[in-house]
Amino acid sequence: MKDKKLRNDIILVASLLLIAVVALVVILSTRKKDNLIAKVYVQNEVVETIDLSTKEEKEYVIVGLHGNVIVETKDGAIRVKESNCPHQDCVHMGYVSETNRPIICAYNAVYIVIEGASDVDVEIG
Repeated sequence: MKDKKLRNDIILVASLLLIAVVALVVILSTRKKDNLIAKVYVQNEVVETIDLSTKEEKEYVIVGLHGNVIVETKDGAIRVKESNCPHQDCVHMGYVSETNRPIICAYNAVYIVIEGASDVDVEIG
């Protein structure tokens, strides 16, 4: 009798943990991504800072190492729309709106990093 009760308790605790993990994943994946900015770099120098919170649809022409890279923003996300690079990996990434997914066009030495607008270094003193 005790073994059956212990087994049921373990099943209950495991089920509750599974529900909690699923709920956490759902909450984190559906939270709003406000106050995001995209920094566009060419050869490690910021050439454009784009506010993604405006949800504005706009195109930017970035002069890369071997040609122009067309960057497009839409609905709080950013993508490389056109590039003259041979493999087009940066174009195939599509729209990105997460801070942990940079877009890189190595051929043109262009990369895009999304940051939270509140991620500002503070100097005291």
